[in-house]
Amino acid sequence: MGDSGESGFSVDQVIGNSPRIFQNKSLVSVGTVPDEDRIVGRQEEITDVALSLEDIIYNDVPDNIQIYGKTGTGKSLVSRHVSSKIVERAQENGVHATNIYVDCNASNTITRASRTLFFSIFDELDEKYGLKAQPSISEPPKRGVGWKTYTEELWDIIDDYYDGLIIILDEIDLLEEFNQLLHALSRARENEEIDTYISIILISNKTTQFKNNVNQRVKSSMGGSEFVFSAYNATQLEDILENRRDAFEEGVLGDNTIGTAAELAADEHGDARKAIELLNKAGMMARRNMDETVTENHVTEARDLVEADLLSKSISTLPDQAKIVLYTLTKRLNGRGDTVSTSKVYDRYQTVAKDVESNVLGYQRVSDLLDELEFLGVTMSETKGRGDRRGIKKDHELNHRPAIVLAATLAEDPRLQDLESVSSPEDILQ
Repeated sequence: MGDSGESGFSVDQVIGNSPRIFQNKSLVSVGTVPDEDRIVGRQEEITDVALSLEDIIYNDVPDNIQIYGKTGTGKSLVSRHVSSKIVERAQENGVHATNIYVDCNASNTITRASRTLFFSIFDELDEKYGLKAQPSISEPPKRGVGWKTYTEELWDIIDDYYDGLIIILDEIDLLEEFNQLLHALSRARENEEIDTYISIILISNKTTQFKNNVNQRVKSSMGGSEFVFSAYNATQLEDILENRRDAFEEGVLGDNTIGTAAELAADEHGDARKAIELLNKAGMMARRNMDETVTENHVTEARDLVEADLLSKSISTLPDQAKIVLYTLTKRLNGRGDTVSTSKVYDRYQTVAKDVESNVLGYQRVSDLLDELEFLGVTMSETKGRGDRRGIKKDHELNHRPAIVLAATLAEDPRLQDLESVSSPEDILQ
């Protein structure tokens, strides 16, 4: 049907008439945990995690696990897949076990995380045994109580119903006061609060920073195994996407569509999530344009939107002042590879902060925020000597194309969007 141009299509033209692109769209949805035969390039990691958890199926003490690696390297996928398999095998052996997944980006305070832990178990048991109808069971309120209330109630119900429990804390470095929660979870059995064996899986993108922030008591009680997941290469990414080809109707994907998506994702740090999302967005673009084939051109067009979306998720975790600093840096640069010094960023930052009616931070705090942006992987920096005993300076550059960073930053701060006079961040990418 071709490109719709500026006019688009009416509702009647679209409903029931758009080309059938997807057969099983969930296979190219990032949150889906696929079957093992679709998990590519992570067999060694699957084995390592499985061996660390295996003792649960024999009603014995499992290891705790710490998993590190860049975004999109399969950390969450492997952890969720293996823990589910361990629970299945445990049940077959007559060992009552379950697993809980907590996204610490969403549950980013100790109270929210504890509440998620409790109600994940409570709702599962209520579905199986009608827990709410039992007079001996009290359900704590979902608001207005501290984190210890949830953990104490959690101990009561898991001790009655489970021999083993696997807790996955994804993006643990985003959880405020995580040391308190980890100490409570890792010491619960030792403190005779429960008889249930607990394995804690910690997942982080920030190896050094997270390790430095773990206190000695937690290091002592956690112990266990540590694994680092490497980035995927283009061949592995292509295999991953080929294993999800049946997400699309037969014959819909062009000859070079999967290869192009894999190459683009490999070029951007080997991120499998990005590769999968690229294919998803390319399919959506084809359907929106009423095209019957998903081509490499659709993938290329989808790249900017996917990269901006993934960046937005990282930028959303930043404080408002860091977003202002990032916006300022982006506006001072002419392109990827261009650099600007901290002092020049700060000079412009003061004006931007006033324009959005925000407090103006001091020079050192802005310098610290620039360091945080580098740690997040959004920027890079280099320290240089000025010569003639004039000290040193730090130059900053973006790790992504300026238009992408700008669109992602605007998506997370409407005040900055007003400065650009755009109706939406996507306008910048057109």
